[in-house]
Amino acid sequence: MSLVERLQDSRRREGHPSQKAPRVARTSSAAPRPTVNRDLRTQLLRLDRIDSTLRSAWVATEFKDRALERKLNALTDAGIDWLRETIKVHGWPGHRLVGRSAAAAAWRLIQHADCSLAFQKRCLKLLRDAAARGDVPIQQVAYLTDVVRMREGKKQLYGTKFRKVKGALVPYPIEKEADVDLRRKAMNLPSLAAYARKIRRTFQPS
Repeated sequence: MSLVERLQDSRRREGHPSQKAPRVARTSSAAPRPTVNRDLRTQLLRLDRIDSTLRSAWVATEFKDRALERKLNALTDAGIDWLRETIKVHGWPGHRLVGRSAAAAAWRLIQHADCSLAFQKRCLKLLRDAAARGDVPIQQVAYLTDVVRMREGKKQLYGTKFRKVKGALVPYPIEKEADVDLRRKAMNLPSLAAYARKIRRTFQPS
């Protein structure tokens, strides 16, 4: 079953060659240009559009609308089932497989998912490997690392996750917080202070 079919099912239950020898030799030795899998790309982008619409509406209710939350959970569950099968066949859907935008959608999906921790850790390893070969931005590794560590009951390393305390958005506890900007710089992230300002402008406008 395709992801689109899964989403539909979920909603019903409630998203000319050269003749010169040298030139021929160079062409045959060159690595083939990777081809984006258009079907995987289309399904990821569709999922991401639906998720973004629902999540924005949910955020606007300050996460209080339970009906929207249930729709988001059903969408994410269908997406995770699809992602498991995709990984079995293709590996992590990075830039070479699905293009930059759809690869980012896959990263957002696994970040938001309340799936098994074992699967999320497997995805983190695949994401690290993809970043090492330049197939995804290294920043994505930092965000998912914090998600996994927090689910394990540990402090986050990069300060990517925030919560509301006494009406203010603040980072969840950070391991060795005095060194967090050094770790963030190593992952091509802005300083924690700059990131916090962006988070507050987005989710807590004055």
